[in-house]
Amino acid sequence: MDENADCEDRSGETLDDTFDLRERLSRAWRAVFDNAVEAGSPPAAVVETMTAVAHARFAELFGTSAAASYLALLAEQMRDVDHGEAETLIRGEPPGPAPFEAAEEIAAMDPAWIDRDPL
Repeated sequence: MDENADCEDRSGETLDDTFDLRERLSRAWRAVFDNAVEAGSPPAAVVETMTAVAHARFAELFGTSAAASYLALLAEQMRDVDHGEAETLIRGEPPGPAPFEAAEEIAAMDPAWIDRDPL
């Protein structure tokens, strides 16, 4: 990903979108999650609510078609993770760390995905 990448939302505003920004935002979302769980909210309910709110806002900013495409892209990435884990088990290798477990290993999504042709 380009260190100085820009992303344009539906309003036409250009947003500074860098790896550092994505890292800060990821830490902020994790802090919100951790605080809600520590306050007694069930983790699954927190994740589902955060996902629903984020998806609704994404649709407002980029349109419902882009939001649906984004969900499809995320689902495809998770299937790839599942396939990779299955191949590792078939080869008899020990499993690696859980996907998205370590903050350092989370790759920011390519902001240019929205400009690609739909599937």
